[in-house]
Amino acid sequence: MNTESGKSLADQIAERRGKRYPAHAFIAEKFPDYMKALLHLDEVIREKDRLFDEKMHELFHILALAVAGSNPHNQPHLKQHLKKGLQLGLAPEEIGEALMVCVNPCGAKVLTYGVTCMLEAMEELEAEGWRSPETG
Repeated sequence: MNTESGKSLADQIAERRGKRYPAHAFIAEKFPDYMKALLHLDEVIREKDRLFDEKMHELFHILALAVAGSNPHNQPHLKQHLKKGLQLGLAPEEIGEALMVCVNPCGAKVLTYGVTCMLEAMEELEAEGWRSPETG
């Protein structure tokens, strides 16, 4: 296997995700064909004209991770999508309301977990110098 090819694929997925995940680097190096397929799927889902914009795609990621999550190992992944969604203009109230919609079919832990992660993500973003549109 060509390590440079694996690194290139790892760089591509890290750029698209906005963060380098160790699992993606491992998969890119050990299973480059799979990573190429994942990158292609990502392109089909995110880069072509769709009904929903990138901001809404992030909201969908947030909801899926909060519903499936409630696991400590998913928390960094969820917070990364929360940060990106906030930076793209999702309001905390929009995220909170979307999480509330999940309570009936999925239980209150989704709301509590999701909002807790969102508040932590907002604190991390503010520490990095980001300001929400509301606070300027």
